[in-house]
Amino acid sequence: MKPQREGGGNNIYGDDVRETLQKLQKSGSEEDAAYILMQRIFPTISATVLMRNGCWSKDHAISELGIFGTYLRNKDKVIINKQSGYLMRTKISSSDEGGVAAGFAVLDSLYLT
Repeated sequence: MKPQREGGGNNIYGDDVRETLQKLQKSGSEEDAAYILMQRIFPTISATVLMRNGCWSKDHAISELGIFGTYLRNKDKVIINKQSGYLMRTKISSSDEGGVAAGFAVLDSLYLT
């Protein structure tokens, strides 16, 4: 379960999802509209070298490719709808969080083989 806000560290996983949904339902508020319920993806784990602030470490990690899009419309007329960039980030496989700015992940680059 993911809240619609920036900064990382706010995702809810596993049994905590059920508990949070029940708590939100009992409160009777519309706070549940601030969350997206998503299926968790378990990517392949790889041995890697991570570097942050000039220091490196070896660990088991997973990578995530985020694709950014730009969409602009005026009523029914679509003005722009295109891919506008990407972000590749890598984090240790034992971490549930993945924010680069929050310190959970590092920026990465693509190397396709």
